[in-house]
Amino acid sequence: MNRSLIIGILLVLIGPVLLQAQLEAPALLCVSNDTLVWDIPAVSCATPDGYRILASESAAGPYNELATITDVTQTSFFHADAGIATWFYYMETIANCPGVNPLQSDTLDNRNPEVPLFRYVTVEDGQVVMEWDPSPSPEVIAYVISRNTTMGTSIIDTVPDGLMYTDLNASPNDGKETYFVVAIDACGNASLTAPLHETIFLETNALDSCEQAIELSWNLYQNWDGGIAEHTILLSENGGPFDPIATVAGNVSSYVFDQARGEVLYCFKVVAGQEGTNLISSSNETCTSISVVDPVDRLNLLNVSLSPSNEFIVDWQINPNAELLSADLLSETAGISTLQSLLAGGFAAENTFTDAQTDPSQEFSIFSISTEDQCGELRNSNSVQTIFLTAEAADDATNQLRWTPYLNGLQQSLEYEIYRIVDGVETLVSVETSSILSLNDQVSIDGAASLETCYYILAKARIELPGGELRSVVSRSNTVCVMPVAPFYIPNVFAPEGVNQVFRPALAFGMLEEYQLDIFDRWGGHVFLSRDIEVGWNGQSNGEPLAAGLYIYRIQWRQAGGDLKEVAGGVNLLR
Repeated sequence: MNRSLIIGILLVLIGPVLLQAQLEAPALLCVSNDTLVWDIPAVSCATPDGYRILASESAAGPYNELATITDVTQTSFFHADAGIATWFYYMETIANCPGVNPLQSDTLDNRNPEVPLFRYVTVEDGQVVMEWDPSPSPEVIAYVISRNTTMGTSIIDTVPDGLMYTDLNASPNDGKETYFVVAIDACGNASLTAPLHETIFLETNALDSCEQAIELSWNLYQNWDGGIAEHTILLSENGGPFDPIATVAGNVSSYVFDQARGEVLYCFKVVAGQEGTNLISSSNETCTSISVVDPVDRLNLLNVSLSPSNEFIVDWQINPNAELLSADLLSETAGISTLQSLLAGGFAAENTFTDAQTDPSQEFSIFSISTEDQCGELRNSNSVQTIFLTAEAADDATNQLRWTPYLNGLQQSLEYEIYRIVDGVETLVSVETSSILSLNDQVSIDGAASLETCYYILAKARIELPGGELRSVVSRSNTVCVMPVAPFYIPNVFAPEGVNQVFRPALAFGMLEEYQLDIFDRWGGHVFLSRDIEVGWNGQSNGEPLAAGLYIYRIQWRQAGGDLKEVAGGVNLLR
């Protein structure tokens, strides 16, 4: 069958039902002092003959006819027998409209409208915004908003349509704002006042500058069913976005922000959440800055090195904004402590200090830095132990070097470079790992203008600063010089009448500060003494030749800058 024809048939069949007129009821507006008030309906099917009022003492009925109004212009009716009971009413229109269904008005009671309840009162962009649930009473035509003022509670507006209101004249940044809402009907009947709701007023108090803290306090939100679940603290820095920084319980009305820095504008707000719902109430925004004492948050002793002029060079770092009462360099050498101020010339992020007081000639030194800020907070840096080098000349033409370790509380790796200086020329002798603290250096004085040999050590360390930054540092030891031990060449036989006529030791090189040669016969008798290496023994004693045989010698000597040495042995006198 054609689709259009089907639709046409359906319209013919159902059309009378869809188009059947309805008999409008009067608009029952309200009940005031047992008087029902209504608006006259516009009836299209016929001229109304009157109105029927039905009543019951139960909302569920049954409803009986209370009165018939035959004056179609009448708009009110007094229920004389209402008494103190609660009555429920609705109305219908009487008209000769066959087949027309009469409609019923709203069912109203003779009580005042029921109370509307606030959902929340909050602060948005400096203005107070509120929302409430509708009153269950159908006769309500508007809601009246009141606010506490210095003059008491005053009506600020009437809202005839909608369940939200923005109070443009509120001052939520000056204190909490308190609101009430009531429902009214067309007769002027008003509901009871809903429980008050207040904005959250947030205040800040900057604590002592040494505390680096800002204290927040606020009033608790009132009259939420179930109470407050929690408070969220929001923070904005220097005009940036608000971000949550903490959550506190619903019964807590204060919080201390303890990470404040100087020269930062901090803005806060608190958001309360209702228990069991997603409703929130935000406080006002309050902003403050705080004058804080900037603490020491980066104190590192990078390195200590001895300069060629025997002054310790101290490299250190600190945050340059730190407000200090003192910053001192502490050094300890062989039990002797030295304290020197580092603040005399001010300081930057990276600093170098020349220490001319600590004695580098006795032993290694341990350095550290201590600070006290203007709040009395004490900080100590890592420590650095310097290298102390010693050298001793051995009889086998070697110089024996020993040194104390370089220790830096920040070091990750370490090696030593040992340098030799002869006639002002420096030579790298060896590179050793951190576990090696000694070295025997074979020396040769052939062709040298000076017999003195000097040494120093460079400790090359890799350090890691707090935060992960890696750096390389070099620490120089003291310089130590030694004279090589010159060997004696001592003959074991001589012949006064032969080729080798005088017994005299020969010094390989260098100069002597002390010398003594003693000759003894085999019975221990002293037969010869010389204090000049150029003067030897000719085999005589008191001008008389001695008999051939074995004689005992003892040689004592001291080289320039060296220790007293002694050697003894025997020499054969031949005739």
